[in-house]
Order: sequence, then C-alpha cells, then structure tokens
Amino acid sequence: MKVETYQTQAMSTRMDTCDNHIYMLGRLHEEAGELQGKINKAQRKGQLRAEDNHWVWKGTHEELLQFRDECLKELGDVCWACAGIAEEMSAELADVMQGNLDKLKSRKERGVIEGFGDNR
Repeated sequence: MKVETYQTQAMSTRMDTCDNHIYMLGRLHEEAGELQGKINKAQRKGQLRAEDNHWVWKGTHEELLQFRDECLKELGDVCWACAGIAEEMSAELADVMQGNLDKLKSRKERGVIEGFGDNR
C-alpha cells in the first residue's frame, strides 16, 4: 500500500472530535505506550528478554505469533496517529517520511548519526 493511500483511508475513519492536534498527539502517546506495555508485560512474564541488542522469545511459538500480532496492531495504531498529526499539519505523511530519510542520510554521510541533538 502506498503511504498516500494509507493516510487518506486512515483519516476517513477519523471522527469529528478527533480533528485536532491535541487529540492526535495524545493518541500517538497512548498507542506507543500500549505497544511498550505489551513488550513490558512479555518481559515481566519472562517470555521476552533483550540479548545482544536483540529480543529473544522464551514462550511457545503460538504465543510468539500472538504477541507479534498484538504488537503489530498497536504499531498500526501508532501509524494512524502519525497520519493524523501529519494531516493536522497539512502535510503528506510520505513527505514527512522522506524528510526523515534525507536527514538520517545526511547525518550518516557527515559522521554524526551517533550523537545527540536535533541540529547535528
């Protein structure tokens, strides 16, 4: 699916009460938190742990598939909120994504991909 198509279709599901910056930013925080919560819960249960900068799953294969599906649904909700923020700013999400790639490429080329601060 093209990003432009996603943004248009996703925003067609937006209720009138969601048509503002504050709501969309709140949704982004909420949905990202729900994704983090699923990860935290799996860690707390001992099903998921970090090892050498990778996740290692300790549950059953069926539990892994269910966990992945639940996380991807939350990630989809994060995408919806990002599309909503772009829409509220009269921007195309595809342009936002391209701008991010351009910024990262420039940082990598200049040797400042690792570091802190917005303007590097």
